Amino acid sequence: MDRKKGHLTKNVKDVTKSLMWIKMIGVGNISVGKTCLIKHFCESKFSSVYQPTVGVDYGFKIAHIVDLDLRVHLWDLSGNAEYIDVRNELYTNTDAIFLVFDITNPGSFECLENWLKEIHKYSQGHQPEIVVVGNKHDLKAKRNVKEESARRWATQHKFSYFETSTATGYGVETMFKELLTNVAAKKNLLQK
Repeated sequence: MDRKKGHLTKNVKDVTKSLMWIKMIGVGNISVGKTCLIKHFCESKFSSVYQPTVGVDYGFKIAHIVDLDLRVHLWDLSGNAEYIDVRNELYTNTDAIFLVFDITNPGSFECLENWLKEIHKYSQGHQPEIVVVGNKHDLKAKRNVKEESARRWATQHKFSYFETSTATGYGVETMFKELLTNVAAKKNLLQK
């Protein structure tokens, strides 16, 4: 600390180094709800107007997890195949990934294996925490992917499984809280 005019001030670089930064990305087919999950987590909002993500979008939130303030940078990666060159750059040094499918769209579930291959290919040996998210729980009357099937797929890959609804908020906070708690534990940020 430096003394200036009778006040104690911290060096900005020291403060920045002491902050806990988390890089998180949302991955999955187009229209599964990645943008809505991020918007709900960051702003507690839901928009029923669908606008596909062009390339990449971004969100930020300071999340209070187990007595820690985590600076969470959320990258919303477009599910459109033409944006692979944008996506592949963002996998590097990612701490957490939420792999999303739409419970009413079996095709989005079937593509999880391809998304997982992409994650492994571009994460360059880094081991991010990954959870699987079956989104649109509010539309469960139109469900086309059985919860047991999704849970089994996640378990086979040693991932946690969550069902969420950004329209109602169901499961969103729980999913993000567990994912961030796991990241904090992996980074040895939790008090013992």
